[in-house]
Amino acid sequence: MAVEKTELPKDSRLHGFFKKGDFLDCYSVQLGRENLPIEEVAQHIFIGLPAWIDTLLFLRDAAVGPFGLKKTADLPRDTAMREKVKAGEAINFFPVQSVAENEIILGEDDRHLDFKIAVYRDREKPGRISLATLVHTHNCLGRTYLRLISSFHVLIVSARLAALARKLA
Repeated sequence: MAVEKTELPKDSRLHGFFKKGDFLDCYSVQLGRENLPIEEVAQHIFIGLPAWIDTLLFLRDAAVGPFGLKKTADLPRDTAMREKVKAGEAINFFPVQSVAENEIILGEDDRHLDFKIAVYRDREKPGRISLATLVHTHNCLGRTYLRLISSFHVLIVSARLAALARKLA
């Protein structure tokens, strides 16, 4: 159940948003269960974040507030587990942009950067879940922000996938 850095699957719809110079990473984990709807998998990843991630988000909000950037605390939030999730709704504070049978894309746009997250289930190996992040920066502030948070990003993604694998073993 180790989390691995992987390539974004070739049929991920996230490829359609990629532009030259964008940040893109992808991590995958093998789950013990294969039959969960992708909406449920995504909710397990993003709802019920541990306190250390909430603390990092609080610190992030305090740091970006003076620059006029969106704060996670101000975004619409939905932490209820639901059977179905639709585009336009939120999973925690992540707006859902699209839902397909094997992939859900979440994301938010701001003046410094746009980001998209794909939760993807491999069609050939249904227990294989990938979590990919795509970031398109708009300016120096976005590029600086991305550099500052990148190590925290990898830590959070790896921790959430590991927790998912343990929970759904």
